[in-house]
This record gives sequence, structure tokens and C-alpha cells, in this order.
Amino acid sequence: MELVKTRFFGRKIIIRDLLQGLLTPTQPLDFALVGPKMAGKSRLLKFLAADNGPLKGTDFAGWRPERFKDGRSVFVGQYDCDWPAAQKHLTHFINNQLQQQLKETSSIKIQWNQIDEAASPGLQIGQLTRQLEQQGIRLVLLLDNFDHIFRSHHVTESMINELRPLTNELGLIVASEYSLHDLDSNQTEAASPLFNVMHQRFVGLLEPAAAREWLDAYGDTLAAEIKELLFNYSGGHPFLLARINDIIVEFEQFIGGNSHAGQPCLTPDNLPLIELRLTEHGRPLFENMWRKLQDEAQDSAALALVEQLTRGPLGVASLPGEQMNAMNWLINQAMVRFDQTCYKLFSPLFVAFLEEKLPAAPPPPPPKNIDVINQLPPKEAALLKYFQARANMVISFDELLANVWKKPNASPRRVQEAIRRLRNSLSEQPVPIGEIKSERGQGYRYIPAKHPPE
Repeated sequence: MELVKTRFFGRKIIIRDLLQGLLTPTQPLDFALVGPKMAGKSRLLKFLAADNGPLKGTDFAGWRPERFKDGRSVFVGQYDCDWPAAQKHLTHFINNQLQQQLKETSSIKIQWNQIDEAASPGLQIGQLTRQLEQQGIRLVLLLDNFDHIFRSHHVTESMINELRPLTNELGLIVASEYSLHDLDSNQTEAASPLFNVMHQRFVGLLEPAAAREWLDAYGDTLAAEIKELLFNYSGGHPFLLARINDIIVEFEQFIGGNSHAGQPCLTPDNLPLIELRLTEHGRPLFENMWRKLQDEAQDSAALALVEQLTRGPLGVASLPGEQMNAMNWLINQAMVRFDQTCYKLFSPLFVAFLEEKLPAAPPPPPPKNIDVINQLPPKEAALLKYFQARANMVISFDELLANVWKKPNASPRRVQEAIRRLRNSLSEQPVPIGEIKSERGQGYRYIPAKHPPE
């Protein structure tokens, strides 16, 4: 299972876009990977930095420009901005990490005296970038948790702006939970010109084909029916897909799965326990999404949409224009999946989690007794009153003509026509009050509804 756990799936459109921008023969482009926690941004950066990954691996040579096909012409520095040193002084941290990494690489020669002469960390990084370029090597920096530096009181606008001129010479990718322009509208650092050159790419749910490829990688360990169920349960979220590996290990250890002998470890017989374990493994993800909904959903519009989506998918064409921003936010948070016809919450496990968190809908108010009499024409109102006073009794034509019409010698057709109109009026009532039955050769019988509203 370790092989599947370490493999990377999907994101091909994003990866191709990154390679074409970072490795353009002229001035490289720079990118911001934006997505919620646990959506796979760090996993993507790790994959990019790997020796067999898109920037250097032989399997991806065809995706790279001619100059970078051999993989030896790219030097990658991957650094986590969550480190205290990064939050104290970003460019100083990057410079120290980069220099240490280069000193451990015997195949690259650096004139360190020229580096020491540069007056600031940003200038030193620029000098390193140019020396690498002279050797035909493109420097690519991958900065994970970039938004975390804005939590520090030490960060200054000048630290951020030191990176701006470097973007003309090196490839830069930053990963952030928030769009760069939304990091903090009250901080001047968030308005740095650096952000104006960053191309945003959103990292959310995996495309369906990639999710199926991930599940297929487990081979005979998963029964075919279970693969389909797990595809539905995971909803294309990389965090849940990765947890399937943990569940397989648990089953092999405690239930005695025999996948090594060609027998599936997870079968339909295990479905209730599989659902239980995936729900438990997914709880940190669901809790984080719930906090997002409570803390950051603007004007509660997104939360209201989520409540609606727990009851079922929402047609694309039926989404009101005023809810588009809220739906877009939910999609960016990897909570909602959409296709050409509808929007829906990404996983039924998340739906079940939300149903426990959301307040129970109040019961509908009891139906009110509608004053049908006052809605009817005078003659039909009088007819209904007469019937109600004699419920369940058979009433003849002659009795109706004499007591309702006061014309005992009139034609029975008057009664028949009035009964027809009254029946139509009764059938249109939202709350049934009764019906008029014909008694062959005798007349009519009015039968009240069994449970009339109070």
C-alpha cells in the first residue's frame, strides 16, 4: 500500500500550466496555488519538487520546453513558510535555506565571494539566480503556507517587496489558503506589487477521472462494488482518498484481509464498517469545513446554501443570481462539486456530518382551517352549509329544492349543476374538508374529512 500512498494523481491541467510558465525560455511566470486546508497544495508542491516529478522527472520530459527536457537544468527549493524563521524574516529564511541546499549539491559551482558581497538577502538570492542561469539552470522556489507569514508581527512590506524583482529571473510558486489579495485588507503587505504578477490557480477537488485512477491503483485490494462506493464517499477530495490507504491497512491488520493472495480486502460485506472508518478518518476535514462555514461564510449566504444542499442537489439553472458568489466560495472551499446540470455537496459523509451540526428545521405550522363558505357563491355556500349540518345523511333532490332553493317544483338539473360546481370547489382546497357522494336513486351524502384541521 505504501506505493499507492506516495503516488500523485490528477491536477494535470494545473501541472502543464505551471511547467509552461515556470520553464518558459524567456522571463518565467509566477503562480499562487490557492485552496483550503487538506486540499492537496502541499502534496502538489512535494510532487513538483521530487526528482521524478514534473520539473525534473523523465516521465514528464515531453511536457517541458526543449532546454529543460533532461531535468538537470532545473534547481528546486521547496520551503515551508510556517517555520518561525520564515515568519521572522522571509527573504533571510529563503536565502539561508537556498544557500545550504546549494552547498550540499556538488554538481553546481557557486562563487560564494560574490554572494557575500551582496548587501541584502534579496540581492543574494538574485545573485544566486543569475549564477545558476549562467550554468543553464533555472531556479524554481516553492513556498508552502505562504499566507502564514502574515500572522507574524515581524513581517514588513519591504520583506515581501524584495521578492518582486526576483520574479523576473526565477520561477516562483506560493501556496496559500486564501487568495493573495484577500490575505488581509488592513495590511499594506497584502497590497505588495508582488501579488500583481502572480497567476492564481485554484486547488480543490480532483477531477473524477483522477479519483477513479487513484482507486484503481489499489488493484484487487478493493472489490469492484467497493471502488464505486468509495468514489462516491470520497467525492474526489484528496484527503479522503488518501485515508482509504489507512483503512486498508487497518482491515489487513485486524480483520485478516487476504489481498496478497488475490482476494479483495474491502468487500461489500464490510460496507458498514468501511463507512464508519472513513467517516472517522474524515472528521478533521469535516470539522475544518464546518469552522470555515461558521467563521468565514459571508452574510450566512453560503451556510444557507449548504442547508439547502443537504436536502439534495440544486439545478444549475435554478440558482438565483444573488447566490452565485456564495456558491463560488463553496466550490473554492472544495465543499461543492458541480457538473453541467447541478451543484451538490461533495460527499454523502459530509452531508451526514452537517445534518448533525445544523439546527433541526422547525416543524411546519399546522394547516389553518380555511373559511370555504365565504369563498363560494351564495347558492353553493348555502348548499354546503345544508350538507355540513346533515353530514353522512342521504339527502334527496326534493329536499334540496325545497329547503335550499325554496322551489320544490324546480328542475333537478339545478341541483345537479350546483353539486358539480361545489365538488370542483372542494377538490381545489389545499386542506380537504369533505366530499359529496352520489347515492343512486336516492340523492347525495356529504362525508366530512376524517381528520379535519382544528
